[in-house]
Amino acid sequence: MTTITYGREAVRNRGFSMGPGLIGRVKTYMARSKAEHQLSQLDDRLLADIGLKRSEISSMVWGE
Repeated sequence: MTTITYGREAVRNRGFSMGPGLIGRVKTYMARSKAEHQLSQLDDRLLADIGLKRSEISSMVWGE
């Protein structure tokens, strides 16, 4: 299971299970979108340091 920390909230790769209803889904989507954007801004060397390849970013963030 992958955990992405966004502020004080932790988003786990279990689909949209952050909270009940639409608000939880929107918060999850926003947190994952921000995490994906931030990871894509890193260079390949930094991604390698945390054990990621550029091609794996989307699948790690979205759980695909």
